[in-house]
Amino acid sequence: MDIKLLIISTFFSLSILLLTSIISCYKLPEKNYPKCFLLFSIFFLLGQLLTTYRNVLPDLLSIVFGNLLLVIGYIFLYIGIRDLLNLNAQWNNRYLIPIGVMCIGFILFTYINYNLAMRIVIFSIFCVIYGLIIAWLFFKNKNNGFEKFNTISAFLFLIGVILFLIRTFKASTIKIHGNYLSTTDLMISLVYGYLLIMTIWLTILLTKYSNHITFSKSKNNK
Repeated sequence: MDIKLLIISTFFSLSILLLTSIISCYKLPEKNYPKCFLLFSIFFLLGQLLTTYRNVLPDLLSIVFGNLLLVIGYIFLYIGIRDLLNLNAQWNNRYLIPIGVMCIGFILFTYINYNLAMRIVIFSIFCVIYGLIIAWLFFKNKNNGFEKFNTISAFLFLIGVILFLIRTFKASTIKIHGNYLSTTDLMISLVYGYLLIMTIWLTILLTKYSNHITFSKSKNNK
């Protein structure tokens, strides 16, 4: 699929997730996960926007800030999923550690030793680690009344883990065109395709959980 179409589709799906998150925040103000999904959507939208226009924007914005926003967004997604599964899901200062490490890595391999492959490696490893944790959380808690949805979620995150593992090993061969929107590298297209599928699924998952809680609340109030 054309990279431009994938990028546009990804932005659209992230926007739908953002709107769904806003609605869920309104319906379930006492819950934390809609807010986390909303923050994930916002950070990922901004991050994708900055990284997409890397040939127009300065490196500080497009590479460092852009990728850092993606990292922060993923962490909020992790927190939101923990809350979704009724696990402890509070912001903890320990989350600043991976954010700080990634920030140093992006700066190091952008300004001190410009190295695209290493930036791909550190970001991919980050996604692998958190993807594995999230997949495990879904597998471990799949019997909470949403077994089918949680099992599918776990497998989708595992697919992402495999994708980013391959991306890690192929980092040195990934080529980014001077005009990013003309990129033809398969791995980049696969990442956007995966993000598109995941945002659609996260929208479905958020809607399912939110509707279930809303229905239960209205039933109890009768």
